[in-house]
Amino acid sequence: MSSPQFNIVGGPDKGRVFPVHPGNNQMGRHQEATYKLSDPRVSRYHCEIVAEGGKVVVKDAGGSGGVLINGKKITEHTLENGDLLQVGETLMKYQTEPAAASSTMTNLSQPAEHDPESVAQLAELSGRRLSRFEIGKVLGQGQAAMVFKAVDTTDGKMVALKVMLPEFAKDTEEMDRFVRAMKTVTALKHPNLIAFRGAGKNGPYCWVAMEYVDGETMTEIIKRIGVAGMLDWKYAFRVGVHIGRALNYAHGEGIIHRNVTPPNIMLRTEDKQVLLGDLMLAKALEGSLAKQITKPGELVGDVAYMSPERTRGTGEGVDGRSDLFSLGATMYALLTGKSPFAGTTLVETITRIRKAEPLKPTTFQMGIPGMFEAAVMKTLSKNPDDRYQTAGEFVAELERIGKYNGASA
Repeated sequence: MSSPQFNIVGGPDKGRVFPVHPGNNQMGRHQEATYKLSDPRVSRYHCEIVAEGGKVVVKDAGGSGGVLINGKKITEHTLENGDLLQVGETLMKYQTEPAAASSTMTNLSQPAEHDPESVAQLAELSGRRLSRFEIGKVLGQGQAAMVFKAVDTTDGKMVALKVMLPEFAKDTEEMDRFVRAMKTVTALKHPNLIAFRGAGKNGPYCWVAMEYVDGETMTEIIKRIGVAGMLDWKYAFRVGVHIGRALNYAHGEGIIHRNVTPPNIMLRTEDKQVLLGDLMLAKALEGSLAKQITKPGELVGDVAYMSPERTRGTGEGVDGRSDLFSLGATMYALLTGKSPFAGTTLVETITRIRKAEPLKPTTFQMGIPGMFEAAVMKTLSKNPDDRYQTAGEFVAELERIGKYNGASA
């Protein structure tokens, strides 16, 4: 390789190659960007690539979601061969040397390279085969796993395949817990739960296969609200009823979800059903595995939607009412365009969750019925005893409010 280049390994532009140009150049969706991407999650001018003096430096230009190098957010970083750069849902490998023949992305028989420290490295599974699945594009990622669109070769059906970091599978006792969880969840079926299709371990990777839902997550909907204005309150109402029913069923089966957040809630395009995912991982995380797959000082899940009791990280006092708090926080974001407690730092966010009273949703959208606003705010009570005590109670209250206000789910 005569000059450094970016090889796009994940996202809408997968397969494209950008040679590195000397000087200061922009990367983004803008027509005039030197490195023009089609990824809708990328900002018009997302980051700057500066190549001079034999170095190539990437600088965050304020793009939405920031810039990640090897899974860690940066403001400025000098690239080294093999670094994985992520903007939006686009993942690209920076290369100054030819890639080894054994690591070709199209050879499904080759095991993928992996970096145990970086979930972003899982993107190299795209284009390969794991167990019975042919892995396609990246659908999303979290702290401990990446989700791919994949094909189950046994029946040709599309699935969402969540692949965990290799750390997930290191402890034999915890792997036994994972297997028991798999057996428990297999039998669970509900119209508002994303269907579980299997789980297993191949090589260093644990995986969970779920039905592929053609639709969008609440994260995507909330982002759109921030740009285009508020949604009608009935959308949040529908989410509350549908996910409330799913939680009522799961809690009845002895499962506390623990991560009811916008990325785990989907609106199916076909029939407008709202579906809750990640129940399998929720069951597996009941033990010390939750600590094992996160870095010291970090918490599993989307912190801004956690209940006060969950932020303490001990697991004590966490029950179905904690899930209702997270559902209420998600509904609040659907009404206002932002979570009720998000701060600029982790410490600030946790402090707000524990102590701050959020502004009422009618501060942002006056057309919300008072009864519905009161129901959402009740779920956000600091003390679990002040919330609805069961998901069934919450759903019954929402249905009563819906009947009174001419809204149906």
